[in-house]
Amino acid sequence: MRTFAVNALFLVPGQVGGTETYLRRTLCALPPLLAADERLAVFANAENAAVLEADLAGAPRVRVVRTGCAASSRPRRLFHENVLLPRALRREGASALWNPGNAALLRAPCPQVTTIHDMQYKRFPEDFPPAALLAMRVLVPAAVRRSAAVLAVSEFSKGEILRFVPGADPGAIAVTHEAADPLFEAPDVAAAASRRVRGAELAGGAPFVLVVSNSYPHKSLETAVEAFGLLAGAFPHRLVVVGRPRRGEPALRAAFAALPDPSRAARLEYASREDLASLYAAADALVFPSRYEGFGLPVLEAMSAGLPVVAAAAGSIPEVGGDAALYAPPGDARAFASVLSSLLADPAARRRAAAAGRARAASFSWEKTAAATLSALRRAERG
Repeated sequence: MRTFAVNALFLVPGQVGGTETYLRRTLCALPPLLAADERLAVFANAENAAVLEADLAGAPRVRVVRTGCAASSRPRRLFHENVLLPRALRREGASALWNPGNAALLRAPCPQVTTIHDMQYKRFPEDFPPAALLAMRVLVPAAVRRSAAVLAVSEFSKGEILRFVPGADPGAIAVTHEAADPLFEAPDVAAAASRRVRGAELAGGAPFVLVVSNSYPHKSLETAVEAFGLLAGAFPHRLVVVGRPRRGEPALRAAFAALPDPSRAARLEYASREDLASLYAAADALVFPSRYEGFGLPVLEAMSAGLPVVAAAAGSIPEVGGDAALYAPPGDARAFASVLSSLLADPAARRRAAAAGRARAASFSWEKTAAATLSALRRAERG
């Protein structure tokens, strides 16, 4: 029996953004693809063990290994990964190890496959506290060099890795796109109507424009707020921003305060996946002004729900949205306002964008992601 191990020690549920969705959805899609002589051993921390066990309950040839690691403490996690985890991998007889969270083990008893989501720490170092930035500068290049294979979540991210990691081998980097959670689709008419009602309640009752992102500086959320302020007088809409406060929070709060009518903007620091699905279903548009994305999962989630998207033409976003999204230059609030205004004023344009978005989202799947991940693990094992 060949054992493919998964290092899930980085995952603190609700804290790591799109990388949580990436890991959990890929893990759920992997078991049906395993050969009869293959199994998964998922190494979980104290915070995520119960979540992963629930996700994988009943999956054949899959075991969640509880390590007891307190991953909320980065020093403890790094100690556990680089001292205790290698011993556990030997006990399991691991054939290859997948690291989904941007870092590889310094020494591993088996070949490693590591997902590098982006090179944000190079492009936007201000997003990180000093200690975290130092860790990224050391750990990410080391992971690229120590791994038998590297997974990038977009062609854009692959190019960024090659740009910023000297000596990186392009032939060792595979692209494994992400996908939208099936939760965001609503093929049942009654379910779709229920979600719209719930989303309208969460947004305060009026039609609304949605923004989904934590407030890191590179997310440029103030651009969306400024754009809304420029067009708010012509439309009855509210603005709803969903995301946790991060290092770009002062700029976002200043933009809220500068609105002609701040009462028309709402902030939800947390929404469950079910509530987020309701918000996608009820909104008239998603505005995604981020200047840099390794993938940009909210764009695909919104499209899957049939929600038109106005996004920055930056990073991987055009790769994900294709011709189904509408674009504005990053940081240009007036351009965002112009594109969004045209969309809100034209119901037929919104219907066309919704149909194009659903078709675009359907071309991505977690089964494809899982298949590419498993292929990389098999190649790494064979050497």
